[in-house]
Amino acid sequence: MAVGIVNFALATILFAVPNTIMAGGVTGMATMSYYIFNINIGLGMFLFNFPLFLTAFIWYRDLFYKSIISMLAASFLVGVLQEPLIRFGVENIVIGALVGGLWMGVGLGLLGIANSSLGGGSMLGKMINTKFGFSFGLAAFLVDSSVFPLSFFLIGATETLFSLLLAASSALGIILVGKVHQFILNKQLAPVQQSNDVIEQQKHLS
Repeated sequence: MAVGIVNFALATILFAVPNTIMAGGVTGMATMSYYIFNINIGLGMFLFNFPLFLTAFIWYRDLFYKSIISMLAASFLVGVLQEPLIRFGVENIVIGALVGGLWMGVGLGLLGIANSSLGGGSMLGKMINTKFGFSFGLAAFLVDSSVFPLSFFLIGATETLFSLLLAASSALGIILVGKVHQFILNKQLAPVQQSNDVIEQQKHLS
């Protein structure tokens, strides 16, 4: 979980912020608040997530416990590292969107493997799924995407376009982490499956 949070924080600070682009959902809202009002991104992540986590604590306690530590850790890490590291950021909007998005997705994918999240769209999507039976993936996507029409007017068309590219790259990173994780699991389970097959064959022969 810690590795996922560090990857997400570094990708945000070093690739997204120097190019005035952002992810979707709560992180996007926090980043946009920084661009417009100069509010610390980590603080913004905490403040925007607070109502969601309060709701989860009251009605979705299991979801709250699975995500509260990662949300607090990510908010703290982004908030603390933002000023010292931003001067080392990559000021190229194409690289920021592609590499930053992919790196961010790897971090989120690692969090997903740990059955955790940073709150935001994934948490609200899970609440909607639990309450109404609506598709979790679609609900999370709609929540995360809702910030982009607003960013079009507040930070600009070009930045919003590349923010969408960053979001797509992030999704690719999440998928790649999931594929690698599944491949490793299959490799680990293969000897067990072969052993079970041998036992079954011996049973049939006896």
